[in-house]
Amino acid sequence: MCESIDRLARITYFSTRIEHELEELGVALLAADEPVVATRRKLKNATTVLTRRVKQGISEWYVLDLMEKSWGGTEVHTQAGFNIGKPLYGYQANRTPHPVAEKRAAGISKTRLEIDPTRAAVVRRIFELRIGRSAGYEAIAAILNEDLALNPPPEPSNPARARGDWCGATVREILRNPKYTGYMVWNRHATKSGGNRINPMNEWVWSPEPTHEAIISPEQFSAAQQASGYHARRRNKSTEQHQRPDYRLRSIIRCGLCGLRMYGTPRKERIYYSCHPKRGSRPDGHPAATYLREDLAERVIEKFLDSYLLGAQRTGRLRALADQLEAADATELERERDTLAAALADSEKRKSKLVRVFELAEDFDNDLIQSVVERQRQLAQERHGLRTRIETIEESLRSKPDVRIVDAFPCDKIDTDRLPADKLRRLLQAFRVELVHQPEAQELTCHATVTPTLAEIVRTLLNEVENVQEGEKPAQPAVAVRVNDVARVGFEPTLYGF
Repeated sequence: MCESIDRLARITYFSTRIEHELEELGVALLAADEPVVATRRKLKNATTVLTRRVKQGISEWYVLDLMEKSWGGTEVHTQAGFNIGKPLYGYQANRTPHPVAEKRAAGISKTRLEIDPTRAAVVRRIFELRIGRSAGYEAIAAILNEDLALNPPPEPSNPARARGDWCGATVREILRNPKYTGYMVWNRHATKSGGNRINPMNEWVWSPEPTHEAIISPEQFSAAQQASGYHARRRNKSTEQHQRPDYRLRSIIRCGLCGLRMYGTPRKERIYYSCHPKRGSRPDGHPAATYLREDLAERVIEKFLDSYLLGAQRTGRLRALADQLEAADATELERERDTLAAALADSEKRKSKLVRVFELAEDFDNDLIQSVVERQRQLAQERHGLRTRIETIEESLRSKPDVRIVDAFPCDKIDTDRLPADKLRRLLQAFRVELVHQPEAQELTCHATVTPTLAEIVRTLLNEVENVQEGEKPAQPAVAVRVNDVARVGFEPTLYGF
């Protein structure tokens, strides 16, 4: 028995399900405000069912109507720039009088976000480490924990849960929060129905314009999200004491046969990088173990940096390489475009043949008409897909990468042997350098990702190295490159001997 049927559940589905399950067990569901009609022959009658269903429908409408109004109010609240809940790390609460006179008279206020200078600097540092070094969450937390006075950790709402230091989960939440761009955002998490999972971005509610002072730019926020595909781990001091030597190229080299990262191992007084997958997951043709000497890999990296990124002749070489790759890609794209154009012409011919069917037919029945119409619809979809792909190919043929992006980088000769291990990894991580090892062909292919935002980061790294002289700041490229545009630089295979 319940007080009223809407006290059992506000949503009709749940209340009727409970009622049905009880009836299957021979138990009547009674409500105190309804007549009791249960007998041995039946548990309810038609009149009570109608009354109960009407009340359940009204109850569900009331809940949904209340949720819609509450949702709409929260959207307006967000778009006006008011914060919900505790201010996020890097900001502090700035309480303002409530815009409604009655609530303002009752002493109720609303909250806007205001910069906390000390913690805002920590947020900028976190994004710089993520974008500049591609550091992982735990690695960033370890760096921040080295000086907690300079990097005060967040304080949870419940003081009993305070850790007193940084952890990877806290860093991850800061990097994923778009409020640091100055926009107010709500509904990022499904707190009631999804176990606090992150909702799709198209369900987030954004303010139409910035409502508080930004700590980072939208471009930096976007770059930090893209950095999640590249993992660079940082060893803590306790781990370093038990792992000698320090592998200078860890997390940089991949196996070209299986795609796994190769790990460092000492062999015969040399450092090697090995790929040794498990027997069950080993691809066909993959040896039981492959090895690559570290000094040979560094020699390839030094040549790659000098040839395409930091050397005096980099622009010319990069342009020649880009033209070569572009010519190869253009030939392939032109061949694909011609094939698609022929398929489009063939589709047009088939369309004409279908029209010819109607011209030659003497009697029209419904089956014939429906078949022709359905086939015409399929051909129209096919032609739309072909035209879309042809337009994409033509756009790719018209667009050319701007290799002048490297003109903004310092021009210096790098001696990798004299470079400390930590600075070498930071430099390689800034360029997203990755080596792909092909053991059978004894080839090592080097890749890097170059963006306009790297100029100052690379300059800072190089100025920390003793053998690099600080020079005059080069001019920026004449043609601006969008932040989302990247140039994929490929280094021709280099033969080496073991």
